[in-house]
Amino acid sequence: MNQKTVFKKKGREAALRALVRVEEDGAYLNLALPALVKNMDPEERALAVHLARGTMQRLNTLDWSVSLFSHRQIHTLTPWVRNLLRLSAYQLIYLDRVPVYAVVDQAVHLARRFGHRGVAGLVNAVLRKLAREADSLPWPERKQDPLQYLSITYSQPQWIISRVIERMGLERAEQWCRSNLVIPNLSVRPNQMRISPQELVDRLETEGFQAEHSRRVPGLLQLTSGGSPASTGLFKAGLFSIQGESSALVAPLLNPQPEEMIIDLCSAPGGKTTHLAELSKDRGLIYAVDLHQSRLQMVKKAVQRLKLQSVKTLLADGRTITGDNFSAIAAAPAAVLVDAPCSGLGVIRRLPEIKWRRSMQDLSGFQELQAELLQAAARLLPVGGRLLYSVCTNEPEETGQVVERFNREHQQFTLQKVPALLPAPLQREQENQYTASLQPDLHGLDGFFIAVWIKER
Repeated sequence: MNQKTVFKKKGREAALRALVRVEEDGAYLNLALPALVKNMDPEERALAVHLARGTMQRLNTLDWSVSLFSHRQIHTLTPWVRNLLRLSAYQLIYLDRVPVYAVVDQAVHLARRFGHRGVAGLVNAVLRKLAREADSLPWPERKQDPLQYLSITYSQPQWIISRVIERMGLERAEQWCRSNLVIPNLSVRPNQMRISPQELVDRLETEGFQAEHSRRVPGLLQLTSGGSPASTGLFKAGLFSIQGESSALVAPLLNPQPEEMIIDLCSAPGGKTTHLAELSKDRGLIYAVDLHQSRLQMVKKAVQRLKLQSVKTLLADGRTITGDNFSAIAAAPAAVLVDAPCSGLGVIRRLPEIKWRRSMQDLSGFQELQAELLQAAARLLPVGGRLLYSVCTNEPEETGQVVERFNREHQQFTLQKVPALLPAPLQREQENQYTASLQPDLHGLDGFFIAVWIKER
């Protein structure tokens, strides 16, 4: 057995271990994988990441395909065997360059390690049948059953698809589904207090990365090739942050100024907090609030890495926070950012685990939390204060309904025209002239929603 074959087995095992961790521990792939692949060569590491990610993205489709050839229902199997079948089915259906014998043989090998002889026989039989029929699976017909067609073809939960069809119609719903299978490039935000975007492009190139200026978000860079930017000396030196394009649009809409006090009510992991500090030239006062010490520690690490002096952290529940929490400060905040906890359904192309964890019942619970956070923020602001609400979702319960509710209960606040403040390419296809809705199929961005108010009286 040559070294390359050993590495390939290690890569598949790492992908399997990550998938089991996601299922059993509620982990996220982007957090579970690095420790599992850190000692692998780049090619094998990339394979492990691709297999784990692709399998998680296509989960329900893979379960459907396995069920066609198995006498055992997939939910009755152990997490190890269940995810091994999913991982192998992904390779057989979606990866043309992987030889069938390699997929089956290595799956049987892993089945023996994490199961028993009988399970290995089951895995072998199911995968050999699937391999023979992979090019002629009975995919659902679009005309006969549009809901099942979109769900299985594009790997989305049916409850999400049903809502998308209701809001958008079938044609656009299919575009939405297709766009959510496209994994976007990573984007990075230069710390412009220390380096210009073009300087960062040049320095990233010396470390093996290709970067280009974002066409949609001024000042942001997109990485088109390279490894992990977080492992570079440039990142560790605080010259940039890793941040999605939609997320990077939020802080500038508050127009932070030097000497202003701004409160970020749900600050972890710190991307928007540090952006606010950089935009105010690190001469303001940014309070980073979070409920959990472990998450607040992430903010502190980001602040230290970027060498920012204007950020103070506060461990508190944003829903019950009052001015007393900031009693050492004479002035009231000029602005409050509520980047609220949400369903996260706008970022499922990056974090596919989310779509399998959420249910429609979750949305009303998120709305209550979001409304409570906005109510707390409203109490903190003086006349003239600015309030920004953002969530990485486009679900009505967490977007338009939250805004309508806040408007009814806080008539002293006036909604601002956010779309007109966006970069020109993002002003098209907006639902109304007041709130911004960014969508993967229309804008090529993560799904995001943004609203801004001014307290008039």
